[in-house]
Amino acid sequence: MSKTIVASLQGNMQHAFSLLEAYVDACPDKIWREKFGGWPVWQQYYHAFAVIPFFLREPGEPEEAPPFAPLVGALKETTEETPDKGIIKAFAGKMRDKALAYASGLDDAALSQKNEGLSKRFGRDMTHAGTLALIGSHLQYHLGSCDAALRENGIAGVF
Repeated sequence: MSKTIVASLQGNMQHAFSLLEAYVDACPDKIWREKFGGWPVWQQYYHAFAVIPFFLREPGEPEEAPPFAPLVGALKETTEETPDKGIIKAFAGKMRDKALAYASGLDDAALSQKNEGLSKRFGRDMTHAGTLALIGSHLQYHLGSCDAALRENGIAGVF
């Protein structure tokens, strides 16, 4: 059972998660609370990985209780609360472990197989390869938005 392609996709996710971890440490509290691109930076950051259970949940599996209201994680509403970076960082680590465990459970042959849960939620077929690519690209997209907030304030980004 080859895992060459899985390892490559998993490496992309690992890299994105390492950049997310670096971002929390690089982002000053003032910017963490500011709106940038329509959302507080912390919420855009949180959204990047809060949706991982949505991508990976099996059909019929109950939703996990996130640390903040699901609509906050889905970028459908905001809150005046600014969470502690430690809580967010711990949740990000849990989501990293979940995503990497999912990838570790696949081999290259499984990549073309349907991700049943995500396919049902999206209303269209999604393969495991598509899911891995989606996780990595989603993380990097939102990290890029957060990183722009640093650069706009004269601080070197993590990219």
